[in-house]
Amino acid sequence: MILSRPILGKVIVTFLCLSTDKVEPPEMIPPLSFHYGSLISMKEAQKTILSSFHHVSQTKIIPVKDAKGHVLAESVLSQRTIPPVPLAGIDGIAVRSKQTKGASPEDPREIEYVRVNVGLPMPEGFDAVVTEDVVRMSGPDRGYILTPVTLHHQVIKKGAEVTKGQVVIQSDQRLIPYDIATLSHFGIRNVKVKKWKIGLIATGDEIVPLKKDPLPGQIADTNTIMISEYLRDFQVLTDLYPIIPDDPDLIATQISTACDNSDMVLVFGGSSKGSKDCTFDAIKKSGSVLFHGVAMHPGTTVSCGIVSEKPVFGMPGQAIASLIAFFNLVLPLLKSWDVPIPGKKHVFGEITEDILPCNQFDLFHLITTRYTDGKIRIIPIPWEFGHMTGMAADGILHLPQWSNGFRKGEMVQVLLLR
Repeated sequence: MILSRPILGKVIVTFLCLSTDKVEPPEMIPPLSFHYGSLISMKEAQKTILSSFHHVSQTKIIPVKDAKGHVLAESVLSQRTIPPVPLAGIDGIAVRSKQTKGASPEDPREIEYVRVNVGLPMPEGFDAVVTEDVVRMSGPDRGYILTPVTLHHQVIKKGAEVTKGQVVIQSDQRLIPYDIATLSHFGIRNVKVKKWKIGLIATGDEIVPLKKDPLPGQIADTNTIMISEYLRDFQVLTDLYPIIPDDPDLIATQISTACDNSDMVLVFGGSSKGSKDCTFDAIKKSGSVLFHGVAMHPGTTVSCGIVSEKPVFGMPGQAIASLIAFFNLVLPLLKSWDVPIPGKKHVFGEITEDILPCNQFDLFHLITTRYTDGKIRIIPIPWEFGHMTGMAADGILHLPQWSNGFRKGEMVQVLLLR
C-alpha cells in the first residue's frame, strides 16, 4: 500500500508500506533515498549524537527554596548539628546513671531526679531517662531507683541526626520537595546546581512572532514556545532569538552567536532543502554536518551538526514533526548530560485498527486513549494539517523500524503526552 502524508501542507513524503507479514532486515540495506540525499536510521542518528558530544556542566548558586527539580553540582554539607544538645527520648524521669549502679528492688539506690518530656533538652548533669515505675519518690526531686541504668539510656545524643559538616545529600541528585525541607532543616540557604542553556531560533520568511496575527501565507512561531516550555520543566534555560528570514548567511550568523552563549542550539524550519529551506546550508557554513535526514516519520527532515563544538539541530518546521524529533534525538543527549528529565509515562491498551509498517522507517502515530468496558482502547488519529491533530492526542504509538505492524485488537504500549 502506498501512503502519502502532507507535512506543513507543502511537502509530500511518500512511503512504501509493506504488509504486516514479518520482514527481516537484510544484512546490507541500501541507503534510503529522499529528495535531498540518503537517510540514516533513528538508532544510528541517536548513536551518532551521543558519541559526538560530551558536556561539561556549568553551575549556578540558587536559594534552596527555588531548587526543586534542579540537579546538585556538588554534595551538600549540614550547617548544623542536630540535635544541638542531648534530648529526652521518652516522657519520664531524668537520672544520673552513676547513682543507679547496683540498684535492685531488694537494694534500691537513692537518686536525684528531674521530670522530663520527650524531645526536650536533658537537664544539665543528667544522662539517662527511666519510666516512673522504677522510681519510688521520696520528695519532689529525690527518690529510690529499683534498677541500674546505663549511660544515655533513652537519651537522644547530641548530633544523633547529623553533625555540622556532614554530607546530607550527594552531588548529582535531583531535588524533590522533601529534599528542600531537609536542606532547610539542616540550615542550608543556598545550593550549587547544574546549569544548561539552549538557544532556540525560528527561521522562515513566512514565520511571524506569536504576538502578531498572521496574515494569509504567514505562520505563527509556535515551535520555540512549545520546546522552551518542555525545557523549562527540565530546569533548562532557553534563549529565544529573533525570527530569521530565509537567508543561509543570516541563519549561520545567528547560529554562531547562539553557540557562543548556549550549550546547544535548535533551529526550527528550513530543514527539508527546498528553494527557501536554508538551515542545512547555514549549519554547513557555520561548522560541519553529522547527518541530514533520518528514517523516522514524522521528523524525517531533521539534521544535526557541530558548530564551535556544540550540537546544532535543524528541526522540522511542522509542530508534531518537531516534537517527535525533540523527544527521540534531543532528549537522549540532554539525559546524557544529567538534565533531570522525568521518566516517560506509558500505558498498555488495545489498538482499535490495523497499523501497517513502513519497514525501513520508525513511525510515530498520534493516538487517543479511551477507557471502555474495563479496557483501555488505543485509537489512532489520522494525520491532518495543523495543530488540532496534536490537540486531540494524548499519546504517541511508536512502530519501530523493521517491525511487523499491529493488528486490530492487539495490546500495544503508548507514550502518554498528558
